[in-house]
Order: sequence, then structure tokens, then C-alpha cells
Amino acid sequence: MTASQPGADRIGEATVRRYLDPRNDVLVTLGDFGSLYAAYREHVRRWEAEPDGFSATLMRQGLGAAVLHLSSRPPGESVGWTIHVHRPATNLFLTGDSGEATVTGRVFTEGVRPSTASRMYVQSSRTRGGPSESTVDVQGVDILEMFEQYYERSEQLPARFFEVDDDRFLMVLALPEAEGEWVRSLTREAAVSLTDQDLKPLGEATYVFRCGCNLERMLDVVRGMFGDDPEDLFQGEGGVEIYCPRCGHRWWLDREAFEDVDDGTASDDDADGGASAGEAEAGGEPR
Repeated sequence: MTASQPGADRIGEATVRRYLDPRNDVLVTLGDFGSLYAAYREHVRRWEAEPDGFSATLMRQGLGAAVLHLSSRPPGESVGWTIHVHRPATNLFLTGDSGEATVTGRVFTEGVRPSTASRMYVQSSRTRGGPSESTVDVQGVDILEMFEQYYERSEQLPARFFEVDDDRFLMVLALPEAEGEWVRSLTREAAVSLTDQDLKPLGEATYVFRCGCNLERMLDVVRGMFGDDPEDLFQGEGGVEIYCPRCGHRWWLDREAFEDVDDGTASDDDADGGASAGEAEAGGEPR
């Protein structure tokens, strides 16, 4: 059957469809990310400043590439990307989970350490098995091309990522028997034309823009960092604002709640928004 575009998604969702092209031994994955990106824009306007045009493009491409990548991974795999763009100095942070079908991210333009090259740092872990890390020097400022460079150098398989239009993205991933040079030489038009051929459907998945952080989780993380010296955090104040480094969601932390370890009353007053214990710090950013 020919590949069909997913229907309209609700705000915050993106449905991707996967197909096997048996003639060329490649996986073809496509989806419309307009609704998912709209959720990011709504989120960042609420908790941070409106992103500039460059940052917005990085995130739009990044969310699309991250979901396309996750959709090709085994269930239960979580991946985090920190992409440092050398010039202009910018950090793009993305994270997602193939089992929970979630993705989130942030862009950092202030306080970014200068460097001599652009790099992609990738950390992945599975439900069964230990974590793995990879660091790849990348060229340019196009996130889709950076993901292609990562696949070539780290995954050891060629993959192509294409922006069909402002909302739709397409990935062509080589399987072991594919002609690598054929995949590398694909143009956007040739890649899109694959969706008109007789492909074998492999299923679909709907990804949601969601972090998973909540006040109780943030409270546990901050207690682990400042439990021995609360004054270092509060500086004589009765409360302090903290934020999740993964999504930017801001939380007001009362000192009384911080010191009442057995209180157990902290609640998640916003479903949007998740930092794990190694990632969150008051005023922090991905490293």
C-alpha cells in the first residue's frame, strides 16, 4: 500500500506512521508535527520568553527528528540529546521515551559556553540493559543534517531526514541490506516519492509533548542537592522559584514544604511539564 498521512492530531500530539520498503530495504517514517510543535510554543510562552526565529527553527526540526528517531527504536528506550551549536552559541536539549511516547525539549541561548565546534551528545537507556553515550562532532546549523551525521558516525547506518513542509517530516532509515550510497544520495523529491510506492505498513504511534515533572519530584531532587544546607538555596527567603531543566516549567518552592520531608502533600498542579534526579537543579541547564 502507499503511505498515507496521519489525520489531524490534537494539540500536543503527533502521529507517525512506519513502513517497510522491501525493494530498497529501508524503513520510511513520516508524520505531521504541527500540533506537537504548537504545544511547545504554548508551553514556552507560558514559562519562558518567546523564542527567536533561529531557536524556533532548531526546536521545530529537533522535535520532528527526535520523534522520528524514537519511533524506530525498541519500546522502553529513553534518549536525551544535547546539541551544542558553535555559532551562534546555542544549546538545544531534547529528550523522549519510545515506550511512553513522549518528547520535550528546551533551547538555551544565554550562558552557553563557547567552543570551537558543534557537537551532539546522546544518552540512551533501556528498561533492560545499561545506558549508552555517544558524542559526535557535527557540521552546520540544520538539525536534520546533524541527525544524519549522528546516524552515519554512531549508528553506523545511513539515514536521511527531510522536511516535507513546515509541519511534516520524513525519515528514510537504511536496514543492513540496503545500498548505503543509494540512501545517502536520496533527494527530498525522491524520498517523498517512496511514499507513493507499495510499502508494507508497520504500525503507527502517537507521541505527546510532555515532560512529566511535578512539584513532588522537583522537591525530591532539590532536597537531594540542598538538604544539608537549605540556606544555600533559600538565602534567607521563605521560598524560591525553581524550574525543570528539561522543559522550563517553573515551580514555587516554600521553605516550609522543603523542610517538611514527611509532608507528602505536594501535588502535580500541571500535567505539562520532568526532571530525573541527575538532571534537575535550581537554575540549571543540560550539561
